[in-house]
Amino acid sequence: MARDATARQYDVDADAVRLDIAKGEITFRAKKGRLVDLDKLHECIWATRLSGGTGMGMNWLDVTAVGEVVVEKERVVLKVKGSDQPFVLKEGDNKVFARLRDAAERGEKSVSVTGRVEDWSGHFPPFLKTLPKKPRAIAVKEFEPVK
Repeated sequence: MARDATARQYDVDADAVRLDIAKGEITFRAKKGRLVDLDKLHECIWATRLSGGTGMGMNWLDVTAVGEVVVEKERVVLKVKGSDQPFVLKEGDNKVFARLRDAAERGEKSVSVTGRVEDWSGHFPPFLKTLPKKPRAIAVKEFEPVK
């Protein structure tokens, strides 16, 4: 049900939605040239009505986002083209984050970042009652310069 609800989003490539029941994972990607709006994703999960008494929840949300990395004061921010919602990048893997920060300070701007979105976890229905806070933060696991 959650898989089908995710696939119905206009920005998700329906042919790329995979459900791994053994792992309890749903994997999907945006259509070429589109972005997955996390607010809409939250609403989509809520719309499945997977709530009260099911014992279901979300353990985590991992994302890969491509954009321009900028060091602003004490924080590192990823500005995704086509979105007005930046991601604050935080340390997930300390060595990877240090390399990312060094790359940003050297002037490498365009990067692909993979990591876990903070505050995207919890049991239903409490998790589904309100949107996680903004700006969204990603605990960085991997990054690659984009040429």
